[in-house]
Amino acid sequence: MAQGAREALLRFAICLSVIAAWACSPGGNARAPDWNRVPVSLELRLATGSPAPGLVPAAVYGQGKTVYLHPEVQVSSSDIVRVEAIKTRIGKGLILQIWLTKAGASRLKEATGRHIGDSLAVLIDTVVMAVPVIQQAIGRNPQLPFDIGVPLEAREAQQLAASVSKTWPPASAASSRKVGKGSR
Repeated sequence: MAQGAREALLRFAICLSVIAAWACSPGGNARAPDWNRVPVSLELRLATGSPAPGLVPAAVYGQGKTVYLHPEVQVSSSDIVRVEAIKTRIGKGLILQIWLTKAGASRLKEATGRHIGDSLAVLIDTVVMAVPVIQQAIGRNPQLPFDIGVPLEAREAQQLAASVSKTWPPASAASSRKVGKGSR
């Protein structure tokens, strides 16, 4: 299978697993971020389902479960060149397409390559929104985005999409920023 086809299949699988986990899980009591807040902060951290020394417990928004976050941030907002929010076909949630700097893509590729089968927590404004299982190394090419499914109700998704577009303006509005350029 070609590299591009594998990455597209991985994006679809991650998004589908996040949406399925959200749809089948009970509601939780994680605090809701202010979806209208700008700028939006985004972090990716390794996570596990069991407590261990040095790990930080965090509720997963809307899922009624707790994960345990590694203290090291794998990707933060400073590693992100651009984010585009795309509505899902089922009408709930968002798909965030994320383009990273070269340094951010390299760090994410290294971390996810070493942790296949483990979980990667997606934090938006410090709230854990999704915890997909790492299927393969992510971030192979900083010129291509990777997708993250964010399970939200329609109104929340619309508010977050508006805030994302203000934080990371669409490519035409941010033409001075080149994908893959920059550093931490």
